[in-house]
Amino acid sequence: MDKNPLLVWVENNRKKEGFGKSLVQLLGYACTDWIRRECSASLTGTDGLAWFLAKAPAEIPMGEWVQSPEEHAEAIVDFCERSKTAPIPESLKMEFPKVLDLRGVACPGNSVRSRLVMAGFPAGRPLEIYLDDGSPIENVPGSLVADGIKVLSRKKTGNYWVLSVAKPDENV
Repeated sequence: MDKNPLLVWVENNRKKEGFGKSLVQLLGYACTDWIRRECSASLTGTDGLAWFLAKAPAEIPMGEWVQSPEEHAEAIVDFCERSKTAPIPESLKMEFPKVLDLRGVACPGNSVRSRLVMAGFPAGRPLEIYLDDGSPIENVPGSLVADGIKVLSRKKTGNYWVLSVAKPDENV
């Protein structure tokens, strides 16, 4: 019977420097792949792992695994293998918002909130941000552009602005 390639990798690398860090990266890739397949969201390994750490059900002790990955190497490998075919737990299903309504949010709060949301947003997926006239529409687009976010459009609608933005795809 063939041995699981990941378990062979664990056996061969357990005593090497950086083994724990490699396990955490492997865990992040598994989380990201699971989210991509089940939720159609494209995240980095770090963002996928962060999502799981924040929302994982008790039966997935992700926090313990990340704190001491060497001690949990076999459990991490088992998780990575199961995540290839198992449905994602209901608590981890995600929907990214289409609109971030920051009307009435004073500067610099609107800029900070928009930057935080975009930091965890999948690449290529557009987000509409509703902003008040004046300082918000003058400052928020610039702060997002400084973070590498693309401003797709800016349109005045009634008494507020609709700013359409997207995080660029890192693979392009």
